[in-house]
Amino acid sequence: MMKISDLFELDQLAIVMLIMVGFIALCVGFFSSRYLKGDTKYKDFYGTLSLLATSLFMMVCADHILLFLLTWGVSNALLVKLMIHKSSWKAARQSGILAGKNFLFGFMMISAAVALLYGESGQTSLKAILRFSYEPSILIFIAVLLFLGAMTQSAIWPFNRWLNSSLNAPTPVSAIMHAGLVNGGGFLLCRFAPLYAELPSLLTVIFIVGLISALLGTLWKLMQSDVKRMLACSTMSQMGFMVMQCGLGLFPAAITHLCWHGFFKAYLFLASG
Repeated sequence: MMKISDLFELDQLAIVMLIMVGFIALCVGFFSSRYLKGDTKYKDFYGTLSLLATSLFMMVCADHILLFLLTWGVSNALLVKLMIHKSSWKAARQSGILAGKNFLFGFMMISAAVALLYGESGQTSLKAILRFSYEPSILIFIAVLLFLGAMTQSAIWPFNRWLNSSLNAPTPVSAIMHAGLVNGGGFLLCRFAPLYAELPSLLTVIFIVGLISALLGTLWKLMQSDVKRMLACSTMSQMGFMVMQCGLGLFPAAITHLCWHGFFKAYLFLASG
């Protein structure tokens, strides 16, 4: 019989992410209490935000592959719901639909990778999966699928359109999006870092993809006149830098970058009005 302890693993990465997600969620929650005061969907917003934070807490601690996939998908679905907070706005609906399609594609890539990992190892525990020895041809295919999922989540070029169009969401949603869920790609790569450590050639490709995204995001930021669009392009470039760190095998540095960028970007969005 499966125990609760079989579903979760509280390692160092999980603890760091729990602290980050919890702090940002609290800041966004306190900010929203005044920012959304008088909004007709005030209570609905807080209900969705609470569910999103809970889902993220479970996702970063998940050790069972089905729980990991479930909470990953639910978190993205709740984010889309927050993006379409003003459902009467056509632009907000279109942004939510675009983001939903992007997240669905990424979820399919991650699900396919997890299915292959289970098929090869026969294990449902992420710890056991990461310790298993895989055939090089299968391993590189799995790693590419996971990287595609990370790219869609972190708005790495060419999967950046959803992030640039997400600015119709309320400011608190932008804050938790850019400071939280966009960082999911970096978390995914670091969670499966033992697999990538065996594929130096793929790490080189990851570095190049991150470099391209970082350069494009920086260039596009310089061309914007709107504060929030500048911040969105900045997020794209910072995610590119984070992926570059992963490509260099510096996964602890990528997590550090992820956390400091999250805190700083949450502040910038909440201060932008």
